[in-house]
Amino acid sequence: MVSRKKSTPVKKTSKAVPTKAGPSPKKAAATKAASKKTKKVSPPKASLAKNSSASTKARRPKTALSALRFPRPSMTSQLGGLGERLPPRLQAVIDKAEITEVLAKFARGLDRLDENLLRSVLHHDATLDLGPGVFQGTSGDYVHWALAIFQSIRSSHHLVSNVRVDLDGDTALVESYFHTHIRVEKPIGREDVFLGGRYLDRFERRPSGTAGVWKIVHRKQIFDWARTEAASDIFYHQNPDALWSTRTKVDASYHMAQLPGSTAEGRMPSFLGRHYESKSVKF
Repeated sequence: MVSRKKSTPVKKTSKAVPTKAGPSPKKAAATKAASKKTKKVSPPKASLAKNSSASTKARRPKTALSALRFPRPSMTSQLGGLGERLPPRLQAVIDKAEITEVLAKFARGLDRLDENLLRSVLHHDATLDLGPGVFQGTSGDYVHWALAIFQSIRSSHHLVSNVRVDLDGDTALVESYFHTHIRVEKPIGREDVFLGGRYLDRFERRPSGTAGVWKIVHRKQIFDWARTEAASDIFYHQNPDALWSTRTKVDASYHMAQLPGSTAEGRMPSFLGRHYESKSVKF
C-alpha cells in the first residue's frame, strides 16, 4: 500500500510538466513557420541601404568631372555639364579665351602653311577684306590665295597681341594687333619685310549657346606701318646648330607629344650633363 501511494504522484507530476513549461509542439512549429515568412517578406538592412544608395545616385545630378570625360567643342560645355548657366563674368572670360585661341590658330596656320588649321577658324560663309588691290573675297578663296603667297616666300612670323573683345551674346567684335616678319626672295637678293597692323574681326558662335564654337565670320585687315630692308643672315650662319623652325608639319610644334617625359617610358634627354660656355651663341 505504501508503494502505490508513492508512485501515483510521480506519474501525475511528469505529465503536468510539459503543459506548464510552454506551448505544445504543434503550436511552436506554427509560430516558427510564421516567423520565417515574416523575415522573407521584409528585405535585409543591407539590401535596403543598397537600394537607397542606388536611388540617391539616380536622382543625383551629373558632376562637372563626369562631363569632362566627354569633351565638347567649347570650354563652357566642359566646365558646365550641370544644365546651369555660368555667371556672366565667368562666361565672358571663357568666351574671350576661346576667341583669343582662334586668333593664335589663324597666325599659326599662315606660318606653318596649314590649310586645315586655317579653314578650322573661319566659318564656311566668312568674308575677308584686305583692300580692293590686295584681296577681297570668301574664306575658301582666301585660303587658296594666302597659301599660294606664303608658299612663295622663304619664311614668315606672325605675332598677335592687344586683343580687345566686345561680346554681345553669340557675336563679338574683336580688335587685335599684329606684327609680321616676312623673308622674300628677289633678284637683287633677300629682303626682310616688317609689317604692323590690326585685325578687325566679327566673330560668331555657332550654333548659338554655350555649346557653340567661336569662328571668324568677317575680317578687315588694316596696316599701321611697314618697313623693308636688306636681309642679313649673320646670326643664322654663325649658329647653324640652333633649333630652327620649318614651315610644314615637320615643325617641332606638331610633335610636342614626344617631348621628354611625355611618353610612357618617361626617358630623360640624352644631352643632360653637357657643359656649355657663354660663347656657344654667337652674335
